[in-house]
Amino acid sequence: MNRAEYRRRSFLAALLGLPGAAAAQEPAAQMLRFGLSDSLRGDINVADARSAMAVWFRRIEQDMKVDLRYDPNVFDDVERLAIRLRQRQLDAVALNVIEYRRLLPLLDPDSVTIPVLTPKLQYVLLVRADAGVSRLADLQGRRLVLLETPHTCLGPAWLSTLLDAQSQVGHQRFFSSMAKKSKPAQAVLPVFFGQAEACLTTFAGFQAMGELNPQVSHRLRVLETSPELVTTLYAYRRDWKGVARDAVTRGLEDLRTSPAGRQILTMFQCQGMMTSKSTCFQSAFAILAQAERIAAREGGTL
Repeated sequence: MNRAEYRRRSFLAALLGLPGAAAAQEPAAQMLRFGLSDSLRGDINVADARSAMAVWFRRIEQDMKVDLRYDPNVFDDVERLAIRLRQRQLDAVALNVIEYRRLLPLLDPDSVTIPVLTPKLQYVLLVRADAGVSRLADLQGRRLVLLETPHTCLGPAWLSTLLDAQSQVGHQRFFSSMAKKSKPAQAVLPVFFGQAEACLTTFAGFQAMGELNPQVSHRLRVLETSPELVTTLYAYRRDWKGVARDAVTRGLEDLRTSPAGRQILTMFQCQGMMTSKSTCFQSAFAILAQAERIAAREGGTL
């Protein structure tokens, strides 16, 4: 089977959700096997994700002469990703920072690809400006809405550190109720209309809503702001140095140059990708370490 025919069959297999065709016939050094964590799914349409990635992978194969394989199910749970990394069945993974910290012994800390976000990712705790809430303790027994997306995976941990510093009551017992929503508007508007007393969302989401409706900025105010965070990434297996590595890194950085790439960026809610080191997770790791100490002290888990 020639290379063109192999690419054609692999692409069709990916679109149809079938295993990669004739993959075992290709030299391992010319391939990159790729997995995505289920934590990045959010409310993404899996069929759209599969189609966009298949088209983008085909472009990488054609432009950079690299053969790419990924699980046709697109997403996998972190336990399965860990097993496949240990068994060297995966060369690279996309996952969140909580999973990355857990799998760090298996992943390369010197080269990660992270999303470009403008503005940079920060969490905010919002309250109504006229509610008389001047500090976090004033929200005890009140209602909270929590934005739950791949980018806000650290939200509960950050909230735990805030409450430990100011109230010594865990967030599970501090608020009378906690509702989780998948879109910024669903988190912010209940506070705007007085249906909840606080919400945890991103600064970018709050800013965007304020630009669309200035009343949002006037009626709501920021009670707490997190440090700048990086919460999602693409990483290579620690012991893998295949020839496809540099090519795929360049492909990730060039996502915005193709329609399929821009569709992927839109699905994952970022403006681009850039290469960095694990030091970019310093703030996230600090929050996670503190939240784990709090959970251990209270006899629970993060």
